Amino acid sequence: MATRPDDLIYTVDEIPPLQRLLLLGLQNLVLISIYFVLIVIIFKAAGCSDQVTVNAVCMGMIAAGIATMLQSIWKGPVGSGYLAPPVFSAIFLGPSVLAAKTAGLPVVFAMTIFAGAIEVFLSRFLHRLRGVFPPAVSGFIVLIVGIELGIVGIEQVLDIETLDDPKFDQHIFVALITLAIIMGLSVWFRGLMRLLCSMIGILIGFIISIPLGLVSLKSAGAFLHSPFFTFPDLGYITYHFDPSLIPSFLTAGIAAALRTIGVITTCQKINDADWKRPEIKSIKRGMLADGIGCMIGGLLGTPGMNAAPSIVGVSKASGATSRYVAFPAGCFLIALAFSPKIASFFLLLPMSVVGAALLANAAFMISGGIQIMVSRNIDTRMTYVIGISLLLGLSRKVFPDFFTKLPEAIQLVTGTVLSLSIITAIILNLIFRIGIKRTEVLVFDESGISLERLTNFLRSKGKPWGLTEDVTDRSISTTNQVIHHLQDAHLILGAAKIIVSYDQVDLITNINYEGTILSLPNVGIKQRVFVEEEAFAYGLADFLTGVYPDRMEFSSKGKDANIRLYFST
Repeated sequence: MATRPDDLIYTVDEIPPLQRLLLLGLQNLVLISIYFVLIVIIFKAAGCSDQVTVNAVCMGMIAAGIATMLQSIWKGPVGSGYLAPPVFSAIFLGPSVLAAKTAGLPVVFAMTIFAGAIEVFLSRFLHRLRGVFPPAVSGFIVLIVGIELGIVGIEQVLDIETLDDPKFDQHIFVALITLAIIMGLSVWFRGLMRLLCSMIGILIGFIISIPLGLVSLKSAGAFLHSPFFTFPDLGYITYHFDPSLIPSFLTAGIAAALRTIGVITTCQKINDADWKRPEIKSIKRGMLADGIGCMIGGLLGTPGMNAAPSIVGVSKASGATSRYVAFPAGCFLIALAFSPKIASFFLLLPMSVVGAALLANAAFMISGGIQIMVSRNIDTRMTYVIGISLLLGLSRKVFPDFFTKLPEAIQLVTGTVLSLSIITAIILNLIFRIGIKRTEVLVFDESGISLERLTNFLRSKGKPWGLTEDVTDRSISTTNQVIHHLQDAHLILGAAKIIVSYDQVDLITNINYEGTILSLPNVGIKQRVFVEEEAFAYGLADFLTGVYPDRMEFSSKGKDANIRLYFST
């Protein structure tokens, strides 16, 4: 059971009083709404009218409301059970803008459904992802998404109709002011001011834009003449699947899945003062909910959504991480979807202001990607994976003519910086996993196993193999406990050997010995229903044995017995 953190007013399981619950729901509504500007960018790239864009924002409110509540469900197969609202994500911005410009909105919607399905698929194989996406590759994916987002942000700031526009200087001025406010608040302030830096920067940039005449008169007219209440027009929603965009949205779906893992893990940390390691079940349910939410967005005629780490940070700072906050927030979003007046407000924001906010967001993603990459030692293999993939990805922007002349089959992969770099990184990582496994053997004769010698042996492998101290300590403690049980029960009848291997994913300790297989009732066994005192015996057996691997396997053949202990790294 999670230990209640002292700095939280309402933890994930607690229901705030009704008035505060509604106010917290309103706070999350505002935070989620900031990201509706991404819908405007994508629909402008497709050349849509203001009316179509307003309808899309309205449908986006419905999609976000449903997905927010879906993520907070704590029972059943879907939903992490945490307050982790999804937003229209920068991860999908690059691929969606590309699809909107080259193929139109129907392709954006269909490919968004495809990207969500990718995340749903990956949620079923979470354990196996760690070999394909180690920290270096996962961090690299975040880095590339940040670079692509930053490029889009710069395009929004600089691509102001023409350079001869008399208001071009004012656009640049407002963009710089907006960016300076966001950076200043995030560097020199603390608490909510720091966490809300993007929203405050966008608001001040918008206010400065009004007297400078940077707010479009056409958009202002649409805002003034929009009704307060009406049903969204769904006539713009159609679907068309474009195979040529599969790599772009495939990689976006992968990036969204990795981001969801990080967000849900953070939710677990901030809601448990004694957090030790990720709880896989809630992460899998959270990925499933996030993928379904993305698919709902595509079905309702909007771009892709993904869990927002910034909102999780605000909930931590405000001391309210209650999952129940998601339900008023979701209901508010759905209710506002029938007010085009509110939706049309997002058309008023100058793209220079939005572009500055995207640049700030990109900076954090780039920095976060680097932090993830260097969280583990980068060896020669990963040096090539990161370096070559990054250079190839950037070359897509530097030498666009070369890539457009390649055969169509190859252009499926090289179509965007995101797809080219990430697919290259995944392929190189899989190739370099050949021969990566390290194995050492410690042999004991019939005189018995020395726990001191075993401890020194396991400890000696920690640093050379790049293992964290926590993993090393767990492997030593658990292996010693198993050996202790074997010796106490006189189950080792002959020689024994310990085989330790590490493949950059799992540290595996094989205990091979002549004798009888160890029996530890209930340990590591999942059970759904407990009768009377059964739960007590079940839990105490696990605790008293001191056996805490991530997975344990037993096998025997004749006199030879084998116990395999798996420790996730």
